[in-house]
Amino acid sequence: MESMQPEDLLLFAADAARLMLESGGETYRAEDAAMGIISSQGGAEAECFATSTGLMLSYTGEDGKVRSVVRRVKKRGMNLEKVSRIHALVEALQADRIGLAAAMNELDGIERMRERPAAIMTLASAFGAAFFTLLFGGSLADAIAAVFLGALLSFLIRGFQRLKFPEFLTSLAGGAVIALASLALRSLGAPINPDTLIIGVIMLLVPGVAITNAIRDIIAGDLVAGIARGADAIITAASISAGAGAAFAVWKLLGIGGLR
Repeated sequence: MESMQPEDLLLFAADAARLMLESGGETYRAEDAAMGIISSQGGAEAECFATSTGLMLSYTGEDGKVRSVVRRVKKRGMNLEKVSRIHALVEALQADRIGLAAAMNELDGIERMRERPAAIMTLASAFGAAFFTLLFGGSLADAIAAVFLGALLSFLIRGFQRLKFPEFLTSLAGGAVIALASLALRSLGAPINPDTLIIGVIMLLVPGVAITNAIRDIIAGDLVAGIARGADAIITAASISAGAGAAFAVWKLLGIGGLR
């Protein structure tokens, strides 16, 4: 077991839990990661309380002193590869398959991991939208249109993220743009069903993992974290609906084309 200042161990464990929350990991998994790191190094009475917006961590060192830290979670995304790698890192520490210094370097590398290339993200969004459209009963023409609108939505999301727009506005604008684009294609004579097309493409915006994690947290008894995650997911879903609904209302108000 490598020696480390108690404060450094505390910060290392807190950063691992914070990064897991930022990457879309469940609350219980972040808490287990922090407490697992501390217990693997001989820390006692480790306690962690995490929500989707922050965490508190404390433990008793070998000198009998209690140390604690608070970490804010200022950004949230979805990167399950980071979650998996942090989980594997904690397991390796607990099994003594990796040293503490190497684990700290590994965590730093995980945090600095780059996102997938833009081309891959665009391709995944395009074909994901197409298959969602087929799943909801769309035709081949609907699926082909969804490929292009899915790619458009991917560009839009990345652009808003670079501008650091709130997730609420990103979802609102995404729903509106996809609805307007679908209605425009229909008015130009494309043989598509705009309703099915819109539903299939905006599925890319639906916070499915967040909703699942919220339910998982509530079932596990983490009521504060579960309610917070659920509220965040509901707001995102409402913004998608509001954007698409506003686009329909504007289109109907302008009287462009016909709505079925």
